[in-house]
Amino acid sequence: MATLLFFSILLVVTDRIKKQKKDDAASAPTSSFLRDDPYGDEEIDPVIYYSGKPYVHKKNLETFLFMGIDKYGESEETTGYRNHEQVDVLMLCVVDHDAKTYKVLQINRDTYTKIPRIGVTGNRDGNIDAQIALAHTYGTGQKDSCEYTAEAVSMFLMDEKVDHYISLKLDSIAILNKSVGGVEVTIPVDMTMVDPEMQKDKTMVLSDKQAEFFVRSRGALEDDTNVARMGRQDAYLHAWREKAKQKMNADAGFALDLIADLSYYMVADQDLNGLSKLSGYLADYEYLGKVKIDGETKNGQEFLEFYPDQEALKRIVMDLFYEEKAQ
Repeated sequence: MATLLFFSILLVVTDRIKKQKKDDAASAPTSSFLRDDPYGDEEIDPVIYYSGKPYVHKKNLETFLFMGIDKYGESEETTGYRNHEQVDVLMLCVVDHDAKTYKVLQINRDTYTKIPRIGVTGNRDGNIDAQIALAHTYGTGQKDSCEYTAEAVSMFLMDEKVDHYISLKLDSIAILNKSVGGVEVTIPVDMTMVDPEMQKDKTMVLSDKQAEFFVRSRGALEDDTNVARMGRQDAYLHAWREKAKQKMNADAGFALDLIADLSYYMVADQDLNGLSKLSGYLADYEYLGKVKIDGETKNGQEFLEFYPDQEALKRIVMDLFYEEKAQ
């Protein structure tokens, strides 16, 4: 969940950058990102057919994977080839530098798919079928674990490339909630089993702990699916963003100070300059919205498992990464 809010920080920064640039129509980033051609020969555009129409892969894309980790504490490396940290939230931001647009794909952490398996020697040992959230449990909990998760997301999305990643620990939720003086929400379901004050249909300003209950609670609730939890996360995210915008307008240093506070609980493949560059893209490019993959949640042998609708998944991959071939 902290990852959703961190992404919102970038959007808040974006709003301010847009205001600063409103009189400068030519202010788009001058640098251009061009990933390696996944097919080798740039002179050849392999064509695939979808719904009877020819498509080619978009070339000037850049992807950012945001991860929310389900453990507390500062980001520290563990020993051995396994850790106890799972990914609670997964979002992939797909930036199209040619079209100057971006979309966000929200991936259910219960998605049952192939993930990398690492043996006791720390070497890659094929793949296993499991919840995608478990990919992060391999490795030290640092960059290698993030890379395994990125690889799992890549395989899930039909081998599309993940270029960058950012992860945040649970401590970030309290930091983010406190930064705006608490977030007001309407409790959508009976949550008194986790906090007596959190009655259904009650509108309240959440304390830091209540904010965590609101966005994380699951097993104790009548609807314990991650789909229901993602709905509450979206509601909290919207309310937090509105208050954060007000804070940003009153204090230009709000977002940077917040990112500095979060940095103790963050693992990323980029430094602050890289994050600033991403904010620049979001400021100059058009946001085309967030998408989710339809599917079905089932009881697995140990955990709930989300099985995506394969046609819906393919349709989203085609929309995000492909374009209809010009005739």
